[in-house]
Amino acid sequence: MSDDTHLHKGLEKFCPDLVEITRLLAQSLDKDIIIQRALEHVHRRLGKRARCSIMEDGKLLIKYWVGDYEEDLGVYPEIVKRSILWKVFEEGRPVNYTRPSDINGWEHTLKDRIKIKAIVPLSYVNARTQKRVRFGVLSVDSGKTQTPISDEEFEYLQLMADLIGETMGKADLVQELVESYQKREELVKSMAHFLRNRFVVIGGFARRLRERIQPGQEQDYADIIFKEIGEMEGCLQTLEHMWAEEEERIGRGSEPTACGL
Repeated sequence: MSDDTHLHKGLEKFCPDLVEITRLLAQSLDKDIIIQRALEHVHRRLGKRARCSIMEDGKLLIKYWVGDYEEDLGVYPEIVKRSILWKVFEEGRPVNYTRPSDINGWEHTLKDRIKIKAIVPLSYVNARTQKRVRFGVLSVDSGKTQTPISDEEFEYLQLMADLIGETMGKADLVQELVESYQKREELVKSMAHFLRNRFVVIGGFARRLRERIQPGQEQDYADIIFKEIGEMEGCLQTLEHMWAEEEERIGRGSEPTACGL
């Protein structure tokens, strides 16, 4: 049996868990929930510590974790620049260190200085721009027991990283759509307010003009202007009514219709 065949056979035991975590992650668009659920799943399945370091303002910060640590991670420690995590993040290639000597020469962020670990980059392809977005790294180790990550576990972690990335990409896309929707909403409301004010001015002018001039062609023109303004005001009211219905529908959790997006 080849090494690849043996590896695929070893991954089969993870398939039910991967299907289950895929279902759970798909139920949320909250990035905090997505990552924390994934880490808890890794911890339960492998019995190892897991943490995600996320890029924020040019810094890699440990924002999510499961397992026991010597220090308080609640302060979101910043990954030191000479850490191997930065190399994995920048190059986008996963690594699995199974011997302490593999990581010599690199600095550690955590006090326990665990050298045997697996590190997998986190990224996704932006659906709108088709550009890859790197947003962090997934780190997994056995703590002080220094038990190496097996090949099957390493492959499983890469699948989990892909799953986290795709789910985060979906969350970002939905956020972009919501922000776009909100901007259009603000634009339409602003335009409606502007048009209504103009209609009031023009309608008032046409009304006064019709009252002051003698019956005849000039009054007919004023009547036409007054009538057209009334119809435009009616169209504007219809638009505002449709928009109010759309907001109510979204508030109830329904999907936006074509006119909303």
